[in-house]
Amino acid sequence: MKLHHYTTIENLALILNSKKIRFSRLTTVDDTEESENFGEYNIAPFIFVSCWTTNNVESIPLWKMYTGNMRGVRISFDGKPFHMRKLEINSSLPITIEGEVESPLTIEQIFNPECFVLPEFITNADFGGEVEYTDDLAGIYQDAVKITRNDDGSVNMSISGASSIAKHKSKVWAFQEEYRFNLMAFPAPKEGYTKDTFNNFHNLYVNAVYFGSSPRNNYIDVDLCPEKLNNMTITLGPLATISEKIIVNSLIQEYCPGAKVVDSSLKNKIRK
Repeated sequence: MKLHHYTTIENLALILNSKKIRFSRLTTVDDTEESENFGEYNIAPFIFVSCWTTNNVESIPLWKMYTGNMRGVRISFDGKPFHMRKLEINSSLPITIEGEVESPLTIEQIFNPECFVLPEFITNADFGGEVEYTDDLAGIYQDAVKITRNDDGSVNMSISGASSIAKHKSKVWAFQEEYRFNLMAFPAPKEGYTKDTFNNFHNLYVNAVYFGSSPRNNYIDVDLCPEKLNNMTITLGPLATISEKIIVNSLIQEYCPGAKVVDSSLKNKIRK
């Protein structure tokens, strides 16, 4: 399976320089309905997504919408592009991990100063999946979050799994043929990642959802696999100029000389 991401040349430069892909908050994506379909507890502000497409044929709408008037690029990878590594425990964190767990985030990135990324959304075998398109979104995520209060005053919360949440859209967006990666994050504890805060983690993120206290950061940057980055294909936009092609080739020579730059199959087929 090949995955493709349409973007501007400016964003390509940032991706190559950082060797990361940015996951944006669900409330900032172009489909406004995506953040309006949750029930009593709206978890859209806690979800961060990276959007790709599985369509190997170049898409005129995607070129037009995401690449700066068809003058950007499409980056393509064989399979999932993220840097999956064994989680190594930082000795300063009072936690343990049973067995070998591979993750696209390091332990420091999971427990970072701005937010805490829910592990289910990074270690799940279903990390990444195709978006399903439907005629009626109403009610799909109505019960995505359930919070129950126990007689002893404690609170329990359940959240739908990473394999299904935030992966449904209206059929009007079906032309995207989207493949999406999701992360869910909560505000980092003010006291830091101490033994006491780890013992109280459940209450911390239940309260965050209950009171709508989402993380302040609007994005999460995730490492790309260096090997896949060096073997990716970059397709120039149909209306890319000679100077823009020179810029892209210069970026490739600087950051990933093994990558391939190709002209769009739509070159000279679209009137400027």
